[in-house]
Formats: sequence, C-alpha cells, structure tokens
Amino acid sequence: MKTVVLFLISLVLFFSSCGAKHENERQSTPYVTDSANIGNEQKTVSAEGDSLKKLAANMVASRETYIKDVNTTAEDIFIKALIEQLKKPGAYEKDFAGLKAYEINILNADDRKLRLFYWLSPYSGSMWHVQNIVQYKDENNTLRAVAFNSLYKDKDDEGSPTPFFDHIYALATSPQKTYLFTGYGQMSGTEPYSVSHTLVIKGANCSINQPLFKVGKGDQTQLFAAAELKEDQDKEKLLSQLAITYNPTDKTISYPEVDESKYGTFYNGKRNSLTFRDGMFK
Repeated sequence: MKTVVLFLISLVLFFSSCGAKHENERQSTPYVTDSANIGNEQKTVSAEGDSLKKLAANMVASRETYIKDVNTTAEDIFIKALIEQLKKPGAYEKDFAGLKAYEINILNADDRKLRLFYWLSPYSGSMWHVQNIVQYKDENNTLRAVAFNSLYKDKDDEGSPTPFFDHIYALATSPQKTYLFTGYGQMSGTEPYSVSHTLVIKGANCSINQPLFKVGKGDQTQLFAAAELKEDQDKEKLLSQLAITYNPTDKTISYPEVDESKYGTFYNGKRNSLTFRDGMFK
C-alpha cells in the first residue's frame, strides 16, 4: 500500500512539473520574439539616423568642392535621403536631434501638423540660399515631404535667394489646408528682405503658387519687401522694420512699404495690412 501511494505522489509531481515547464515556455517564447523584433527595428532606425548624419557631414564638408568646381552633389544627395526618411511611417514623431550638429533645424507650425527642416546651404555667399524641407500629413494621414524650393513654378524664381522662415501659421480653410509662412533673407550683403508665402495642401498635392494676397488691384502669390542697407544703418534694425507679421487673433498681416529711388529701394516708414477672410488676404 505504501508503495502505491508513493507511486501516485510521484506521478502528480511529474505532471505538475511538466505543466509548469510548458507554461514557462509559453510565456517566455513571445517575449523573446518581440525583443528580437524591437531590437531589429531599433538597429534599422539607428542605421538610418547614422546614414543621414554621414550625408549631412559630407554636405557640410563639400563647400570647398563647390568653390572649386560648383559641384552641389553632396547637398542634393542629402536632400533626397532626408525626404525619403521623412516619408516613412512614424517619421513625424522622430526629433532627428542628431542633425542639429550640422545646423539643420526644425520649425513647427502652430497647429503642430506640419514642420519644416531648414539650414543655410554651405554653398551660400553674401546671397543666402536656405534649404527648406516641408513635412506634413495629408487628409489620408499619409506622410508627405517636399523641398519648398521645388514648389516655385515661375522660372523667374530660379536661382533666387530663399528665406529663413521664422513662423508658420495654420489658416482656417476647407476642404484644403492653408498655411502662412513668414520669414526673411538676404539678396546680398547690403540688401535684406522680408517675405510671406501661403502653402495650400489639397489631397496629396501642395502649392505655393495660388495668388492669395490682394494688393491694390492685383492678386499676388507672396508679399515681398527688400531695402538697401545704408552705410550708417544697422542691419538687424532694418530687418526688424521690414518684418512681415501676422496676428492670429484678428487674422491680420502687416507688411512694410518700400519705394524706389536712383539709389535703390528703401523703407519709407509706412506699413499696410491685409485681413484673411473668405480664404484670401484682402
């Protein structure tokens, strides 16, 4: 009898041990698989980030090559790679902090649904050429990215200086989305300017070529004001006077008046304003 009892106890312990072992294996297996997947994803993200940083470093270092033979390949390659990265799922949530070391910065729209990657091109001289890459989600929540400079349709704008934008405002329009960009730039060492553009997003497409500023009897695609810097003038003060400002509360944009003279353009001390209504600044 004692032998039978011991045998039954042994069987119970054996099956309990097998059940516990199976449960431990069942619980641990998904954990190992998920960890491996997460690790692979992190390695991919890290590799992509390292690749972008290397391309950014090559772009910065290419200034000497540009001076010698006007070769812009390094920047072109970086822009193409950055745009591809910005289109990937989850890219909008990444901060791309590693690019700050190469003076590549990010400006967010006030609604946090569009952002701009920008830097002063290493090929700039006294005339500034700023690279602006726009990233946004379209109406289907698909990530889009495009070089702002590629949106100009007027051939007269080719080779023109491009600005630093300092503010991006979301304007209330439907069904399309409309953003107002305000910024400043430098035509030459003695001619700073201010500028404002509207960017219209409709479906998968975006445009900066819709004439949404009614000035006088005509409609314009942008507001622009440049003035010659005199020898006794402070450049920062002149830029402040030329600044185009927008008040989101009353939807009014204020811009400076400039006049022409035989000595060039100059700020005459006056400012005008337009109010955004019915989808247009009037």
